[in-house]
Amino acid sequence: MSGALGAGAHLRVRWGCGRHAPVALPLCQGAGMEGAGELQRLLQGGLFWTRTAHDRGVGTGALRRAADRGEIVRLRRGAYVGAERWRATTPTERHRLLVVAAHRDQPDAVFSHASAAALWGLTLIGPWPASVEIAVGAAPGGRSRPGVTRRSCSGHLDVVEVDGVRRSSVSRTVVDLARSVPFVSGLAAADHALRRRLTTVEELRSTVESLGPARGVRAARRVLEHTSGLAESPGESLSRGRMIELRLPSPVLQHRLGDRDGAIGRVDFWWPELRLVGEFDGRLKYQVDGIADERRVEDRLWAEKLREDRLRAGGARVVRWTWDVALDRDRFGAALARHGLHPALQR
Repeated sequence: MSGALGAGAHLRVRWGCGRHAPVALPLCQGAGMEGAGELQRLLQGGLFWTRTAHDRGVGTGALRRAADRGEIVRLRRGAYVGAERWRATTPTERHRLLVVAAHRDQPDAVFSHASAAALWGLTLIGPWPASVEIAVGAAPGGRSRPGVTRRSCSGHLDVVEVDGVRRSSVSRTVVDLARSVPFVSGLAAADHALRRRLTTVEELRSTVESLGPARGVRAARRVLEHTSGLAESPGESLSRGRMIELRLPSPVLQHRLGDRDGAIGRVDFWWPELRLVGEFDGRLKYQVDGIADERRVEDRLWAEKLREDRLRAGGARVVRWTWDVALDRDRFGAALARHGLHPALQR
């Protein structure tokens, strides 16, 4: 593992191949006007280190006092990020920042599992680990330590280096997650990777087969059996995962419906035998920031109502659910059962 890899290069190695949360510590006098100004610039710039702060005239005392006031979040010893920036980031980005901070201390580490997923920008269902995850060989090579979880990896491990940070390949990352996290979370990661064309089903299958009888391979095969790049959001992947767990009839994904006036649009889930439309309502579709559709929220809500009216007028029934329902398997099953979806209908 010694030596530098070119950006984006793959290194095939044979390896026999968590949690201390960042502390949000709630300028204080004595920092000086210039130091205070430099601190504010650091807070606006994202991740920074103690050495960087010192080089800009911001001393240890000023950092400590800013932490006491809740202006900065300490990710690990010597690594900080502005509290406002931290609150504004997604869970995936927060874990990625933890990885970047850890990489400074361990530049030769190979990040795996959830930490590799964060580096690849993949989705997980549920909380991200508070510790970074680093791959080690099959033979234990030391203990995990605060903020770092060492993950034993079986068989061949594809290692990719991007921007100087080593991580497991996309296919290996997805398979490792599928082996170690709940089914719905593994499915969401696999769906996301396929949708973004970061890997293929063939690559995933090859990776699983290379692991032989390793722990969790059966769970990974189950994820591969059901994964689909047609899922357009983590919520859709979660919903489909719940349907599989509940042994419900398989829906058609992203089915297009229309009427005599023309196309109505695609629906998330379609059960033709029941003429039933299923829609995951993540509410993101009604937000303007970051969404391509920049109509006002009110306009989009009205358009969605008109769309649903057309579906119903054409003889379709519509069932909607939100995150809180999909996360509760029993509640989700009961909601679909009220619309005629039962395990007995499985083909």
